[in-house]
Amino acid sequence: MLKKILSLVFAVLVCVSAYHYASSESLFTEPCAALVKARQLLEEKYGLNQSLAAYFTEAVLKEEDGYKVVFYSNFEDLDYVLGRYTATIKGEDASISWSWDGKEVPYAGNGLASHAWGKDQLREIWLINKQSSRMSEYATIARDIAYAGGYDHAGYIAPLPGNGEEPDTQDYDPAKAKITIEDSKKIALDALKEAYGLSDEQLNSMRLGIDGDFTWYEGNAKGEPVTTIVYVLWDEHKWEDGNGNYYVTVNQANGLVEELYYLDGIIGNG
Repeated sequence: MLKKILSLVFAVLVCVSAYHYASSESLFTEPCAALVKARQLLEEKYGLNQSLAAYFTEAVLKEEDGYKVVFYSNFEDLDYVLGRYTATIKGEDASISWSWDGKEVPYAGNGLASHAWGKDQLREIWLINKQSSRMSEYATIARDIAYAGGYDHAGYIAPLPGNGEEPDTQDYDPAKAKITIEDSKKIALDALKEAYGLSDEQLNSMRLGIDGDFTWYEGNAKGEPVTTIVYVLWDEHKWEDGNGNYYVTVNQANGLVEELYYLDGIIGNG
């Protein structure tokens, strides 16, 4: 009976906007919903779709009146050219900026000679990754540009608060779970549809894990049981936008999605 009721509830919740993260009806926790909104802003203002956004590491920072979401390169050689995108989410108010905004950019243009690598350059290195698995095809260019710009070391951007610190986790306690793993998988698919705009055809093509079901369990910092589910969308015969690995962490105590992460199949090759 409980499973039937939960299925009906979440069928309704999937229609609710993920971006109203303060609402108790959201599929997502507040920080996860802020991240979903920030990704939307990144594409709307700067043209970085989910594949290009996958070149960045994401950090969600809690502030007194909302959240700050920072997108930064996790590869030191790309620090200078990619810069950093910062989204501020305060209830219904949301904005995003780029560290290169308003700056005079040497050799600005569409190619990799520019000191600032935005949508056009990211698309170019994405195409390089599609053809080759060697980052050296563009990382060396980025390093030389950084030297020319006066940055003779990586990590020129100040580190994030708490950057590099793993969140506290506890042992998985199934007795605290209010929903089953099957319910969690359904919620995960609903969240992928909501956050990434995946079609029903794409969702139906999803498979669990890489070589079979790949799911792991742990307790979050509060000791609540969470499960991370990996869905793979892949066609060996042709490339489609959205292909890659999707990682979804569902809190089994409250049915909310705590984390969403996408690894683009092309980037994963490089």
